[in-house]
Amino acid sequence: MRAWRGPRSFALSAGLGATAAVIFAACGTSGTAWGDGAFESNGERIYFTATSEREGPIDHTGGPGIGGMMMSGRLACASCHGPDGRGGIHMMHMELMDAPDIRWAVLAAHEGEEHGDEADHEGYTIEMFGRAVIDGQHPDGDPLDPDMPRWQLSPQDLEDLADYLRSLPGE
Repeated sequence: MRAWRGPRSFALSAGLGATAAVIFAACGTSGTAWGDGAFESNGERIYFTATSEREGPIDHTGGPGIGGMMMSGRLACASCHGPDGRGGIHMMHMELMDAPDIRWAVLAAHEGEEHGDEADHEGYTIEMFGRAVIDGQHPDGDPLDPDMPRWQLSPQDLEDLADYLRSLPGE
């Protein structure tokens, strides 16, 4: 015999159902619904959503095996490199990925070490950054891992994204 749960149980179930409906409605077909003013800059918006204030959604080729994100969200820099740009090892689409730290200070130091020069934090150029983000190449021309998408960024959006990475604290 099943016990009757009463009005409290019904109210709790209805409340949870309504909360879930609101969450899923907010996600819609474009992933997380960021509100107006959620980002301090276009570069930050690009980093977290792969959308530009000027251009709208930013397309890419390549990237993680299956493509697309759960619940129709968009793949963005933060998807792999994390909210703080530090990267790390994580699972995406049943694939283990090791995303590098892409804070500007770290990129500049790594670039200098790789080429035997003293690390010059001002020496990492927008051209080097564009080579990585758009063309999928290290500054020396070697290809990046195929898991790194090749983003179709305008020159201004590339600069905005670089400015955002420059704002992230380095060590």
